[in-house]
Amino acid sequence: MLRPSDLDLPLPFRAQRLVQRVAVIVAVVCFLGLLATKTEGAPPPHEPLATNFLSQAPDTEVVPNGVVTNYDRALTLPANRVETFPPTPLPTAPSLRPNGLWNGRLILPSQAEYAAVPGDWVWMDLWYSSPDFPELVGQRVKLTWKPNAQSQAYMKAVTRDVVFNAQAERSLANGNILPTRLNGRKAVGPLQSLAGARPNDDVTVRLAEVEVVVEGDRPMLRVGLEPIQITGREYGLVKLLGPDETVKAPRPTLCPGEPPCPTEYFRVQFYNAASGNFSGPTGTVRIPQQPAMTGDRFMSNLRDLAESPAGSAGWYIYGSRAEDGLFTVQALKPRALVQLQPDDVVLGLASGRRYLDRDNWQGTPQRQGTLQSLLVSATAGSADTAQAQWQEGDYGLVIHLFGGIGGEKAESAPVGTITGHFAYGLAQVVREPITNELQFDIQYQQIYAHNPNGIVSGAHDWADYMGDMQRGWLGSRPVSDVVVKLDAFIAPFQFGDMRISLFRELLLQLQVIAARYRVGDGTGVAPVTPATSCVQDSNQALFIAIQQIRRQIDSQPEIAAWVQQNPDSPEVERSRRFAALGNDLETMLVPYGVVRPDWQANAESLAGVDSTGDLTSSRRLLSGMLTWHSMMPRWAHDRVARIFLEHGGQLWFLRTNMVGGFDPTVQPVPPTTFFGGVPILGRVTQRLADAFATGLSWPMGLLGLVMLSLYGLVALPFGLRNRFLVRQQAASSPMGFALDALRRFIAPALLEETIFRVMLLPHPVEGVPGDRWLLWGIVSFVAFILYHVVLNRTLYRGARAGLSDPRFLVLAGWLGLVLIAAYWITGSLWLVVLMHWVVVLVWVYRFGGWARLSGVRAVCGRERKLTAPFR
Repeated sequence: MLRPSDLDLPLPFRAQRLVQRVAVIVAVVCFLGLLATKTEGAPPPHEPLATNFLSQAPDTEVVPNGVVTNYDRALTLPANRVETFPPTPLPTAPSLRPNGLWNGRLILPSQAEYAAVPGDWVWMDLWYSSPDFPELVGQRVKLTWKPNAQSQAYMKAVTRDVVFNAQAERSLANGNILPTRLNGRKAVGPLQSLAGARPNDDVTVRLAEVEVVVEGDRPMLRVGLEPIQITGREYGLVKLLGPDETVKAPRPTLCPGEPPCPTEYFRVQFYNAASGNFSGPTGTVRIPQQPAMTGDRFMSNLRDLAESPAGSAGWYIYGSRAEDGLFTVQALKPRALVQLQPDDVVLGLASGRRYLDRDNWQGTPQRQGTLQSLLVSATAGSADTAQAQWQEGDYGLVIHLFGGIGGEKAESAPVGTITGHFAYGLAQVVREPITNELQFDIQYQQIYAHNPNGIVSGAHDWADYMGDMQRGWLGSRPVSDVVVKLDAFIAPFQFGDMRISLFRELLLQLQVIAARYRVGDGTGVAPVTPATSCVQDSNQALFIAIQQIRRQIDSQPEIAAWVQQNPDSPEVERSRRFAALGNDLETMLVPYGVVRPDWQANAESLAGVDSTGDLTSSRRLLSGMLTWHSMMPRWAHDRVARIFLEHGGQLWFLRTNMVGGFDPTVQPVPPTTFFGGVPILGRVTQRLADAFATGLSWPMGLLGLVMLSLYGLVALPFGLRNRFLVRQQAASSPMGFALDALRRFIAPALLEETIFRVMLLPHPVEGVPGDRWLLWGIVSFVAFILYHVVLNRTLYRGARAGLSDPRFLVLAGWLGLVLIAAYWITGSLWLVVLMHWVVVLVWVYRFGGWARLSGVRAVCGRERKLTAPFR
């Protein structure tokens, strides 16, 4: 029966509390490493402008310290300016479609306009509208929220007075794009913060769930969801035929590689829906070469673009037409990436773990310019069965991660650490109208710190966040998007009239935090710290969503009553699977069982428990330590995806590796955990993190007791019969015993298990095949035995400990085998440490270990008390 408590985490195994202090020490070391690296999302250092750039753009606005932002650089190209194109769309083109039924650009009203009409609203220049309202096209209309409880609660949670603090001023002077037009404004709501996020009115969006009403004598649009940021007014599907050398236009003067730069004009052939291939009209489009960004790197380029293997199935082009009808491409999307046709299918849990841990990013530099689409299923019996589970209308959770830039113009990677960037999003299987085929439609919920490119925190269409030629990451970074399909997470629960959805709740909470980022909670800037970042706050949204679902269940006794009345309902069984998933996700989010105060306060505020309604954000190191699993983007990406895989979810990997034009000066490099770029050190660090993160539970504790009993059934008869073990009782004062036990917990238990189990053995999540794991187990076993022989001849030479005695080596070897088996099953450092520790303490205090290690020799195997017994 489902009860409100069914979503609670299992009680931690008692022994786990003994290792909390050690865990904190390890976490501190990890955070010190993080502080020494370039944190994800943090703006890179800015460099003085090159002379040739200044000569191209003498009118570029320079910020007070003389540094020009990447956003300013991009605007020197007229094709990146909204006003370059007609204010109203040109007549419909047969091969082009609107980028959404309702799209246009947002205009921030003046303070006087807000004073006259308070509330959260903005102007919108409409480029396209629903066919039911053609008269609105080309008009400037008012955009606001639908008057319902959900939108009112959302506005209340994120509306802020904006006053820049000193940190905001420093960030602005360092070249980041901040909402300067909002500084000093009162009651800035989410629509205002979106429209005013950049210095210019150039945030372009698509609307969903639009309602048209009349206010006075003017039409007004009302929405129930945050506008989705887009690039381009129209889009089409083309095959690039090659450069169009017939266009006599100046070539770009700056581009990657050796001069001359490629032409910006390409011959294309449009897709023919009737024939199902590229036999439609041909024409010429312009794909502008973008200016160089900080570090003389390019967000996108045109070299060998027509030959790119990513374009084998064609390119979706997003952009705008000029007065003469020439289509300027502002974003690209490779059709092959989003088609529901995987390049390969991986079956089985172990193989899925291995792909996630190793194969996903294997050989990334060598894969430059390519993309991969791969489906992983732990439960399907065949590739066809796995693929058949994805049907039109299905939704999936997107887990996004991008990597770094290597090569000649590489980013800084201190000690081989490349943090990357993390986000969640939404994918839906849709029938794409041009091709009439099933594809993924992806929207990101980007929680993004203020940056020099002008990327705005909020909801982004794939083509805007990834494919945008000006600021998208498709051509400049490797990216892994994992689309997760798990019914227990995605599909809402229907308990009679009650409807509950964790997936929907997560998307709502992501929207709240993204809006807070846009204005820095009123300070003007959202900084990056170990405790506040894209990955930490994306997962804070997941934590809050889980808490909200718990409260919904607790506050609605009708759910428990419905479950009691319908015990055989499929919803009840699905709810149990959901509860197990929620427990594992929360264990990942709150590894010590101690909730960050700011996360808990925000969860209570959004639930209405906290009457103040204020949202808080802690930047303290201790807060970040409490959620260290979500500290590094690579950790969070792999760990969350693995949890879904282990609960029966399907993972569809969409991988791009600097796709588009070829840039010989850069290489894609994978994101890492700490020191991941140093081969051996990176793998060891990852194993330590995985083993450290695998906490204890009651089932794991029972397994440890069973295996200790198995060890004792063999070790005690053997040791007593051969007189290596002697029944003795060594004891001391309670304080002495506690101190000695703590010392033995650290060494030998923690030290030896870290070396001989964790560092030498592949963690179970690596998915290493059984035969290879067995070989590493043999290495661990032999090294463990030889270590004790060496120890006996060095540190314990005078103690007569007998660590090289064949009888001891048999006992140690048997212990090593038991510990290897326990680690293979659980992957928990803490379980094998506790097992090792118990064996050492029993030997030392009950079976003669004290005498051997202290140099006191037992006489003829007779029982001898070395001190007064501990009572």
